[in-house]
Amino acid sequence: MYGYFPEPEKCRILENAMSIADPSVTESRIPEILREAAGSIFGPDVGIEVTETPRKAGKAVAADFYVALTWVGKRIRFAAKAKARSTPRAVEEAIMQAQVRGRETGRPQMIVVPFLGEQWLNRLLKEGLSGLDLSGNGIVVVPGQLLLRQSGCPNRYPESRPARFAYRGASSLVPRVFLRRSRYPSVTAIREEIESGGAAVAMSTVSKALARMAEDVAIDRTRDGIRLIQGETILDLLAEDFVTPKPLRALGLKWSASLSDLFQAVAGKRRSQSDQSDRSCKLVMSGTSSQARYSAGMRADTPILYASDLAELQRRLGKAWEPSERFTDLRVIQTDDPTVFFDARIDDNAVAYASPVQAYLELTASGDKRDNEIASQIREQLLRTVASQKHSPP
Repeated sequence: MYGYFPEPEKCRILENAMSIADPSVTESRIPEILREAAGSIFGPDVGIEVTETPRKAGKAVAADFYVALTWVGKRIRFAAKAKARSTPRAVEEAIMQAQVRGRETGRPQMIVVPFLGEQWLNRLLKEGLSGLDLSGNGIVVVPGQLLLRQSGCPNRYPESRPARFAYRGASSLVPRVFLRRSRYPSVTAIREEIESGGAAVAMSTVSKALARMAEDVAIDRTRDGIRLIQGETILDLLAEDFVTPKPLRALGLKWSASLSDLFQAVAGKRRSQSDQSDRSCKLVMSGTSSQARYSAGMRADTPILYASDLAELQRRLGKAWEPSERFTDLRVIQTDDPTVFFDARIDDNAVAYASPVQAYLELTASGDKRDNEIASQIREQLLRTVASQKHSPP
């Protein structure tokens, strides 16, 4: 028997059935919340009964609670494993624990968490394991007997996540550095690698970002060090949280010479030794304008460059500085976002291109079909690079 319920209406019914005022979830509250929503997940034709199981002193029980499901005359009782969070690590642990219990007891198993997206529903189907969430989604799998699926309900319990910041802004330098090198002996080594790429972050920021990445099962921390285990996850989360660098100033320039001449002029012009107020001037091609570094062909639009200091850039270019808002050859954006300058790749002609990660993120976010195709190529290159490092000496 098979049932598929991709009906948004059930999601709206579920919102009415459950309290929205208090979205907090603890494992002890999950049976109560699930019981309130039981009739709304698969609809009135599918009965869901929740029975809590008291723990006996000194003796483990086979379930956190039990869920009995009834549909067209068939009733099946599941031993449920609950988790109060829906992070990848929490869901993975629930799946593993349910599988172990299933092998030990022979009883049908189910996991219950605040939210199960399509990826997890597909995973549960593949594993032959049932799962319900508190947001209205679920899959019930009894091989050879029963298959029910409800999907499409939004996450009603989004996490505050220490969290989210790990893949955005300066903190994103931590996950980005694992796409530059996949293994590090210590947190200090990660910070030093970021500094060698031209940026700086506080040790506390590195530690918090690593904790988030471990929750997302993107890295593994052992006594031997810290290693990347899911490059795809990092790229997906970086893309999901990517924000276009904030411009402090922006202007167009006329520039008849080559890009190489521009970068060499900026790199070669320094203040006199008597001038103690020396200012740095970082200059790099934007991610979208760095296509030529990572794929065949050039963009037809005006090249975009990021600069750390437009006033200093003007000083270094001198008489060659010719701003214009019409018929421009270049567009320069001043920004203090460290991610755009991190891990820049400099070619033999002194032109600094955005890192492959920055190029991937900007091209992915552009919405242009050709840009997205090139972004896919860069993604494959990045994943091949980190995969080749997994079996090489640290």
